[in-house]
Amino acid sequence: MDNLLRRLQHLDESGSAERQAARQKRQQQSSGEILTTFLAYKLDHAADKMGLGLAIGDPLTLLHEPDNQWDPNAVKVFWQKQWIGYLPKDMAALVAAEVPEAATGLEAVVTGLTTTSKRDAFRLQISIPIPKASRRLRELGVTSAFAWDFDRTSATDKMRLVINCTETAFRELQDLLAASYDVSKCGYSYYPTQDGRHYPWYLSLTDRAGKAPEDAAKVEQLIRSLFGVPSETTRAKERLDRLKELEEQQDQISKRLEASKAEERRLRREFEFNKAAWERRTEKAQEQGEQAVELATSVEDELEQQLALRDQELELVLLENKSLEDQLAVTVNQLDAIQLQLDYLQQVGPSDGRGDPGLAAWGASAMGAAEQELNERLFNSLRSVATKERLKPRQCLQLISDELFPGHLRVLESAWDSADQAKGFEHGGQLFELLWLLATAFRQRKLDGAPDMVAGQVFGANSYAPRESQTIERNPQARRARTFSYDGKTVEMWQHLKIGAKDSENRTLRVHFCWDAALGRVVIGHCGKHLYNPSH
Repeated sequence: MDNLLRRLQHLDESGSAERQAARQKRQQQSSGEILTTFLAYKLDHAADKMGLGLAIGDPLTLLHEPDNQWDPNAVKVFWQKQWIGYLPKDMAALVAAEVPEAATGLEAVVTGLTTTSKRDAFRLQISIPIPKASRRLRELGVTSAFAWDFDRTSATDKMRLVINCTETAFRELQDLLAASYDVSKCGYSYYPTQDGRHYPWYLSLTDRAGKAPEDAAKVEQLIRSLFGVPSETTRAKERLDRLKELEEQQDQISKRLEASKAEERRLRREFEFNKAAWERRTEKAQEQGEQAVELATSVEDELEQQLALRDQELELVLLENKSLEDQLAVTVNQLDAIQLQLDYLQQVGPSDGRGDPGLAAWGASAMGAAEQELNERLFNSLRSVATKERLKPRQCLQLISDELFPGHLRVLESAWDSADQAKGFEHGGQLFELLWLLATAFRQRKLDGAPDMVAGQVFGANSYAPRESQTIERNPQARRARTFSYDGKTVEMWQHLKIGAKDSENRTLRVHFCWDAALGRVVIGHCGKHLYNPSH
């Protein structure tokens, strides 16, 4: 730890008493590690952050926020008791899991502060002394998900690379490429690339003739030889190749299914023909009288055995057809899901695994910090009231649709009736929270054009389902129970929210809904007990 702390001695020695006290406390620690990361913020907040007067050597306090609505691993950053932002999501998960001091207040220090000439963007580097670093911390250190790509916004006379990694990894990459190319420029990257993503570092390469390298594949091969990570462009191409592969598999299964159906029809025709012939032979044998009884009996036994064999063959063909149909349905569902995700990723840009849309919308929105805290306290208070007062489903619907978010939801009469019938439901707080998310985060994602599978991620893994099982969707009675009418149209509402899994009206509830893009609202058709399920 002493060696690591000596790396910080270049900081302002004439700093305030507060900075000196923080430095002395860090120097008293005898062993550990120093994690290095950056402050996560939006570019349009750069001027506000620079106006605070942050300086190199300033002490910071990091505090784990386990009740954060969007990310239970979120770690807040405080400067002079003022909240200035969060740690990046991947680093926050590492600190929250491996550093117990983050629960009560973990000390850190500003070790880097750079900005552009126009002061419209800046980078705040944070160093975190860890008293006792775990094996995982030593293995991972500050290493985030290594990602890089070719940036097409640069001039044609040079090749520009953008990289997401630690400074150590960046220097290793710089040395690797410098052996084969001239690194004309390198350093911090302040602005988003052409795909809208923000990478911390950039490199500009030219060949020995001062021109951009012609073989981009050779550059990628060099980087992959050291880090084993393809470019984001290559990742996108691999996803497209996988999509084409699935489409080819679907075509093959369709052809096999068609051939199997043709074989089934042939066997049916042969079965019918042979059955008629065997029946005629049996009648003829019976007409020969008592003298042919023994012969007729033997012939009948033979015919029954043959019929049984044909029936077995027919059953095997039918089972094979059903298996192929199920396999085709699964493949189609996978293809549809991948297509939806691909369309959405092509719309908003590929994700590098850092940050969360829900967290960004909550922690770095256009509203002020005080208003954010007020909204968060309001939500937690209302959820607590809903739990303690054991609000009924109708009360939760009225509170969300009529009082808090009028115009966000369209509650049909069938939903009010089902809510009244479920008046014994006991988990009003959980229902209130799901309806809140339905009227806010889910609706906003749908307004932004996200598919149902992506928008439904705001509810978590176990509270939302975009479809029902095939058993339910193919059952006429179950389909009628999930069909609702409004404004002259009829809609099958397969999307639903889930609370509980047991057949108990007091502990289990389902909310069936659909998104109406024309109205810009979520339409709720049912809010009550579990609808008809043929498996129960």
